Order: sequence, then structure tokens, then C-alpha cells
Amino acid sequence: MGYLGMFTVDEVASNLRVSKVTIYKKLKKYETKVVIKQGKKYITEDLLNLIEEDLKVKNEVKSKVKNKENINLLNQEISIDTDISYKLNKELNLKLNLDLVDVLKDQLKEKDIQLKEKDKQIQELINLNKNNQVLLKQQQDKEINQLKLEDHFKEVDEKLLDLKNKMELKRKKEKSIFSFFKNVSTGDTNKK
Repeated sequence: MGYLGMFTVDEVASNLRVSKVTIYKKLKKYETKVVIKQGKKYITEDLLNLIEEDLKVKNEVKSKVKNKENINLLNQEISIDTDISYKLNKELNLKLNLDLVDVLKDQLKEKDIQLKEKDKQIQELINLNKNNQVLLKQQQDKEINQLKLEDHFKEVDEKLLDLKNKMELKRKKEKSIFSFFKNVSTGDTNKK
């Protein structure tokens, strides 16, 4: 940028993406607005906006003319192909719909098979769970019976020990009675 708020031809051409020749042609159109300093042409912001608008209008006109030509060609082709296209589309849609229905039927059959398999698996899991519950109950009953049996053995051991102690006491009493009678019969009363 040479001067504040002014642009060179190169800068404007680059910025607007057009050739320098195009910019010089526009400068001839707006010759009174061109600033010349030290023999070089400069473009003010106002002039830049005018050139930019002029290029946009020109491009829009070209685009519209081209679009009209394209639309006319397309309309001709469309009018020719409309009847053929309608018939083909109708047949194609019918075939596609029939194919889609067949695919959906196949998918439904597959899903039914999968559902039956899942039902079977669920039933097997239910049966397995029942068996596990029965086994768990048996194990719990076994453990309870084992504890009861252990308690019973302790009780029997205590009774046997008690009975043994009672028998020893009875034996000692009998022994002391026998020894008393033995001592009495032998005449020794001082000994027990």
C-alpha cells in the first residue's frame, strides 16, 4: 500500500482476483476518480468499491444469461425424457418396493428364529437356576445336619464322660465297701 487509504493497480487486481488489464479498463471508465501521485495511479477506497460493484454486476449478468441458456436446454431435455422417465421410475419404484418387502420378510423370519433361540436359552437358564437353588438348599441342609450331628456327638460325649465319672465313683465306693468288708473279715479295721 503506497498511501493511506489508497491502493495500487496490482493490489486491487490481486484482491479482486482479476487481471491488471481489467482494472485499467475500469480506471478509464472512472478516470475522474483516479489519484495520480509521482506518476503512478492509485485507487481510493470509494473507487475500489465502485470497481468491485461494477465487476459483480457484470458477473451476475453473465451468470444469468448462462443460466437462462442452461435452463432452456434442460427444459428441452426434460420435456423429452419426462414420459420415458415417468414410466421407468414407476417400474423401478415397483421393483424396489417388491425387493424391499422381500428383504423385510427375510429379516422378520431371521428375527423370529433369533427370538426362538433366545427363548430356548432363557428357559435353559431358568432351569439351571432352579437346579442351582435345589443344590444350594441341599448344601445348606447338609451343613445344618452336620452341625446338629456335631452337637449330638458333643452331647453323647458329655453323657459318656458323665456316665464314666459316675461309674468310677460307684466303683470307688464299691471298692471301699469291699475293702472294708475284707478288712473286717481279716480283722484289720484300721486299713481302708
